[in-house]
Amino acid sequence: MSEEAARPGSSASYRDERPRFRPFADPRGPGWAALAVSLFTLSFYAGAIGMPFDDPNVATLASTSLIIGGLVVFTSGMWAFATNDAVHATIFTLYGSLFGAIGYLSVLGFNIYNTVGEDKTVSHAAGTFWLAWTLITFVLLLGTIRHSVGVTAFMSVLFLSFVVLAAGTWAGRRAVVKAGGWFSFFASLSCMYNTFVVVYKSGFSALGDVSSVNRKLSRKTHQDQDSAADNV
Repeated sequence: MSEEAARPGSSASYRDERPRFRPFADPRGPGWAALAVSLFTLSFYAGAIGMPFDDPNVATLASTSLIIGGLVVFTSGMWAFATNDAVHATIFTLYGSLFGAIGYLSVLGFNIYNTVGEDKTVSHAAGTFWLAWTLITFVLLLGTIRHSVGVTAFMSVLFLSFVVLAAGTWAGRRAVVKAGGWFSFFASLSCMYNTFVVVYKSGFSALGDVSSVNRKLSRKTHQDQDSAADNV
């Protein structure tokens, strides 16, 4: 090594040094889990599942959207950027900001579902809001259609949810908005499935390694077929 390369402040020594940071853990687990909780809570308010449609108490929605949907999901998106996972980084960052906006509007007491069909200005503004998210969700759906079953299912159901929410709020139809809330409910279930897949792959599940069982069954099937062919 030359004297310039050995000098601590030289550019050559900087190029020869190895990265000193530790590798990041998988951020998909907390991201999908927080997104599932946030969508689940939103679906109960928008879809009037177990509560009145115009329930003025939005404290639960506001706190869930700001802290869980906004902070945790958005942070998971930043974390995914560090792990070079562009798909989950885009999904978590985008929808983390969405729930941050929903929580902010809820804190201000701007309950759009309480005024659907009564104030045309609010209905059209809310419809435009959901229409924008419908369009960007459609773009993400096209880009992730072959990523995985869980991601494709989530993007598909979420796209349908935003389509129905946009149409219902713009037209002032409460029944349509409720249908959009139910689609959000099924989108939250797909997030729960994605959370299970990520955590299950860590190898600590009590269900055991299903993939190894499938490999053993497949190997046994091939052996039986070979034995049958030898006996012919």
